[in-house]
Amino acid sequence: MVRVERPPEILSVIEDDPDIQFLIRTMFAMDSRFIIASMSETTEGALECARTSVPGIIVLDHGEVGSLTGLDAAPLLKKLAPRAKIILFTAHAELEARADDEPAIDAFLLKTDPTQLLPVAARLAGLDEPFA
Repeated sequence: MVRVERPPEILSVIEDDPDIQFLIRTMFAMDSRFIIASMSETTEGALECARTSVPGIIVLDHGEVGSLTGLDAAPLLKKLAPRAKIILFTAHAELEARADDEPAIDAFLLKTDPTQLLPVAARLAGLDEPFA
């Protein structure tokens, strides 16, 4: 059986905290199947990037610097990148019900459990095999 190499999954990250940005970069650096193509501090910056790139996974914080929250930006991002899977990665546990009700959000993950970010992204991208 011939194994066909799949191109890396393109990531777009929207996070205003430099420490969390570093954490996300570190997590995804462990898996060569992912490439972070853009890192935005605001949802407006992310919307601009989504117009020019084709992200497969979007890691989205809720509490952004800018005029839009993550929940507000999710439908706009999905409209610009309809095939992208959006992970709402937030410190706000009380948002889970609202995230579940938002069709643009594909997964909800609390920042208190960052070790689940890579497995959730891999599952959403259809990457079930162990990472390399």
